[in-house]
Amino acid sequence: MSAGGSTLVLSAIAALLFLALGVLLWRLSRLSSEGQASGRFMEVLRGELLGRVESLEKRNSELQGLLNQQLGTTQKLLQDQLSGLDSTLRQQLSQQSTSLQGQTDILQRHMEGTQATLTQVTEKMGMVAQTTARMAELGRDMEELQRLLRSPKARGQLGELGLETLLSDMLPKERVVYQYGFSDGSKVDAMVLLDKGLLPVDAKFPLEDFQRYLDAPQEERARARKTLKDNLKKKIDSVSQKYIRPGEGTLPLALMYLPAESLYYECFVVQEKDEEDLWTYAYSKSVLPMSPGTLAAYIKTVALGLKAAAVEQNARQVLELLSTLERDLKAFRESHDTLGRHITNAHQKYDENARTLQRFEDHLDRARELKSGGEAEYKT
Repeated sequence: MSAGGSTLVLSAIAALLFLALGVLLWRLSRLSSEGQASGRFMEVLRGELLGRVESLEKRNSELQGLLNQQLGTTQKLLQDQLSGLDSTLRQQLSQQSTSLQGQTDILQRHMEGTQATLTQVTEKMGMVAQTTARMAELGRDMEELQRLLRSPKARGQLGELGLETLLSDMLPKERVVYQYGFSDGSKVDAMVLLDKGLLPVDAKFPLEDFQRYLDAPQEERARARKTLKDNLKKKIDSVSQKYIRPGEGTLPLALMYLPAESLYYECFVVQEKDEEDLWTYAYSKSVLPMSPGTLAAYIKTVALGLKAAAVEQNARQVLELLSTLERDLKAFRESHDTLGRHITNAHQKYDENARTLQRFEDHLDRARELKSGGEAEYKT
């Protein structure tokens, strides 16, 4: 029974007790009013009342003990429940703490990854800033280069520098002469020394005409293009007349180097309607126009030819060396055989002398024996 139920029972008993006392008092007042009460009746009534009071006290004591027992049981149950609840709460708190620690570790790892990402982003931003600064510096350099290229002399020097770099990277140093001078004092930018003759290479860079053509409005492009190609025809004529000199050892052709692929493409690859083919014109003048790409391919072919010629020459030298070595080996073999014969003869002569010496020793021993025998007989 719970504590609330026991309290209700005690309250009910107390109410019954007060009700019984009330009934007794009512009966006493009634008997007194009617004047019928007697001494015996009062004693009986007092005894009944005392019995009921004792019974109530006993019942109250039993109920009090039962109540105490129930309270103890209830307290123990509450303690057990509280203990179990405490253990459950501790376990749940431990699990939650472990889960929270795991989540904290995951969050920490995420934080570390985020920090590393932020560090990388910062580094990348620094690199971007450096690249931007370099691009700005490159832009300034390009502007400076454009200002320099406004001068025809500077453009010529730039073309010569590009030509020199390309030839130096692909040909042996002894095969190229820069600023090669002819008998009349004129000079070509580069002269390639081939086994069958000299190959002149001259750089041309009509930047102003090409830039005017690129910047010209649509209605003026045809005239600007014609001006550009006419200027190139003059340069082709100049190269053909000045640098093709078979009398001075050159091949019957020359190379004209254009240091811009776009310039070469517009002038020698693209052909407008009813327009003269500038490549055919250059070929008729024994001049081969070259862009950086085509010149690299051509010079690569020349370099391979020079290498093949060098290999052939080396092979010829190797054959000559082998022939000399064969003659030397034959002479050494004859000398070795002669020495062997001399050694064989000397060995045979040695053996013969050894046998002769042995005979001399035998004769000497025989003479000694004979001498010893004669002396003995004489004494006798």
